[in-house]
Amino acid sequence: MGAKIKLWFINEKNLFKMMKYVALTMALLLLTWVFDHGYPELKARVPDQLLLSADVTMDFLSNISGVFLTISIFSFTTIVTVLNKYSSSVSPRMLQTFIDRTDVLGLFGIFISGFFYSIISILLLQNVAAEDHVMAGSFAIAYAIVAMIGFIVFAKQVLENIKISNIIEGVYTDCDALIDGEVARRESAKRYEDDKDAKEFPVLAATTGYLYDIQTEAILKALDGIKAEFTIKKRIGEYATEGESVGVLKLFGGKNLSGDEIEELIDVVGGAMVINVFKNIQDDYHHGLVILTEISVLALSPGTKDPNTAVACVNKISTLLGKLLSTANQFIVLKEDGDTKIIYQSYSVEDELYSVFSQIIFYSGGDPLVTRAILQGLYFIYMMAGMSAKPGVKNYFDSSYDLLMANFSHAVHLNRFEKIRMKMDERVGLEEERHLA
Repeated sequence: MGAKIKLWFINEKNLFKMMKYVALTMALLLLTWVFDHGYPELKARVPDQLLLSADVTMDFLSNISGVFLTISIFSFTTIVTVLNKYSSSVSPRMLQTFIDRTDVLGLFGIFISGFFYSIISILLLQNVAAEDHVMAGSFAIAYAIVAMIGFIVFAKQVLENIKISNIIEGVYTDCDALIDGEVARRESAKRYEDDKDAKEFPVLAATTGYLYDIQTEAILKALDGIKAEFTIKKRIGEYATEGESVGVLKLFGGKNLSGDEIEELIDVVGGAMVINVFKNIQDDYHHGLVILTEISVLALSPGTKDPNTAVACVNKISTLLGKLLSTANQFIVLKEDGDTKIIYQSYSVEDELYSVFSQIIFYSGGDPLVTRAILQGLYFIYMMAGMSAKPGVKNYFDSSYDLLMANFSHAVHLNRFEKIRMKMDERVGLEEERHLA
């Protein structure tokens, strides 16, 4: 139940970003009531410059409410326009990132809350004499100044976040931070030694959707006192259907369990796999790689024709994958105690490269600069990759080279690409000599 409530809050985070400003409005209205109605003697301690007559306050609140409503409509129109540009020119999956990075909903919430504060304050001042001085207008002026500062900051952020170079750099920076954490955990990950007497049981998805999170504490609690290794085969962000295998539970010798106990254990472990209707874009490094791939593909589309943007994305992708594949392991230990390990199996080297480069190769359409960037990128990945990953990178380089060369026939292009292939072969030879030595 707790996981479902947490997931509901996560899915409705856009609504809560706006609701916090409604709460701010309620607090401001309460403060206004304290000064103007509940304890008017407090106004004696307020400087006269901060007190406005009720007549002036009513006029100001009437005007500012119309301004807030107008700017709210304008802001919403601007937001929709920018989101359409993102969807068509960058990637539909960048929409939530743009909303989070620019705090779009925060700005919208400020103006909507300002509108409600103005009209409700007008209602509260109906029975106040015109010559009386009140604080409602002063609070509204302060709120308007804050709202305008917020609008200026929003405009600056929007201008920065519609530049394609800034978008690429932002995606790269976020993904790089996630990969750094992934690499650190891979380097320290160790499995249990193989045990011929171990029994394996498939763990099935309890519902249909995207794998969003793994409740490791619940799994360890269920497996308490049992020597076991739970390997998660389905990756974060992948789609799972109800009844599909998402992992394998390996039970080692020791504690004897009945068939019913094992089935109950498998159900509990399967229920700890949190499946959601939305993907987890905050904790999945692969999401950033997919975004860079989509930006490349859109840049290579006939309507855009921006191969240099695709080259920039390929360079960033190559740097990220080179770092990711530099470790010997392709798995991490999510959680462990004295008896139990929870293993998260990541993408294989071939799957990682294919999911990122296959679409770029297909849509490059014989562009020589993009082709050169792809081959150079794969060579760079090979140089950075760990020994266990190098064969997979080399195999994918050879396959990609054959696919890419099918688009060219002139020696001007072929000679340049051949030099990269020869450089790769020389590097492979040196690696093999070092390994044999």
